[in-house]
Amino acid sequence: MRVLVAEDGLMMRRILVRALAGWDYDVTEVEDGDQAWAEFEKEPFRMVLTDWVMPESDGLELIRRIRSANLPFYVYIILLTAKSEKEDLVVGMEAGADDFLVKPVDHNELRVRLREGERIVRLEQELAEQNRQLRETQAALVQSEKLASLGQMAAGMAHEINNPIALVANNLAVLKRDVASAFEILDLYQSTQRELAQTHPELAKKLAELTEECDYAWIRDESPALFDRSLAGLKRVRDIVQNLRSFARLDEAQLDYLDLNQAIAAVVQILQHELNNKQINLKIEPGNVPQILCEPGKIQQVLHHLLLNAIQASDQGGTVSIRTSRCETGVAIEVQDHGVGIPSSDLAHIFEPFFTTRAVGSGQGLGLAVSYGIVRDHGGSVEVSSELGLGSTFCVQLPIRPVESQSVGGSHES
Repeated sequence: MRVLVAEDGLMMRRILVRALAGWDYDVTEVEDGDQAWAEFEKEPFRMVLTDWVMPESDGLELIRRIRSANLPFYVYIILLTAKSEKEDLVVGMEAGADDFLVKPVDHNELRVRLREGERIVRLEQELAEQNRQLRETQAALVQSEKLASLGQMAAGMAHEINNPIALVANNLAVLKRDVASAFEILDLYQSTQRELAQTHPELAKKLAELTEECDYAWIRDESPALFDRSLAGLKRVRDIVQNLRSFARLDEAQLDYLDLNQAIAAVVQILQHELNNKQINLKIEPGNVPQILCEPGKIQQVLHHLLLNAIQASDQGGTVSIRTSRCETGVAIEVQDHGVGIPSSDLAHIFEPFFTTRAVGSGQGLGLAVSYGIVRDHGGSVEVSSELGLGSTFCVQLPIRPVESQSVGGSHES
């Protein structure tokens, strides 16, 4: 365990460092509180030994800085002091010290106090890990319920929409055929207009007026294209329903082969409304990648989360890129936006359940946490690079076949 020692007395500092090194601690030594804080900002320590009275910045100021740093873990601090009055010790403990040792320090007492601090730090680590696992499990359960609802909705939509779509499509096809036949008959009547004008001039005049009024020439020329566009629109509706079914993976085995490029196309279809609302310029760069053996529904869920996050992070009219490629471990998927970016202080937390940088009520902070768990369970990895104001890039790497030791197909280990 790494220990920071802040002591202005050279002799005392050497004694402390030598003792801690002999007990297998990784020690960093500094002369005053300012130096100690500078080292702490570089990489926080889990245990700190600090003298009370030091030049520049004293031990109490160092303790207050550490306690106000809002760290995601606990730091155990032992205050070293020559003061032994009860009032002084109370002041030190109220500043945030966990323990104190009166100088000159007894080595046996120091070793016991350090071991006790180490035990408390490790207990805190275990509790933090258990809490993380509970939160991740809760996030997975919430997301599973959302997916189940989506699956039921997709099944209902497919049943309720596909039947009338088929009926309308069949009727349009029949109408297109019959209208074409009717036009042939009308064209024949048109060819007899001159003879009809000679024998029945009033009727010929009436037919000419009706022909002009309904713009028969336009109807004759445009009707085939109108039917084709209507049939294409119905096919698009049918494709949307099919993509929704594909996204929910209602009819497929839990473990199956997935074409990532086709999966991306399905997810893009699902998010088309979001893309249109923000007028996003979506660049899809499909690579020559093999199919992967995975849980298709969960991988599509990851693609959905990453693309939706990129859209939400982008400005109106922004650009989002999604590409696939081969990599050493299998296949890689990159989702890049040029939006607001992620502050460096948040990068370490973005995969934590319920962590979100969005406004209260606009997101649950589950998407990235669940995606991270899914990719991890498939034996893959997720990396993110981001610069504030310039955008973010998420890179997912997945093996072509899941690692046997991973729990793909089972429940989350989280």
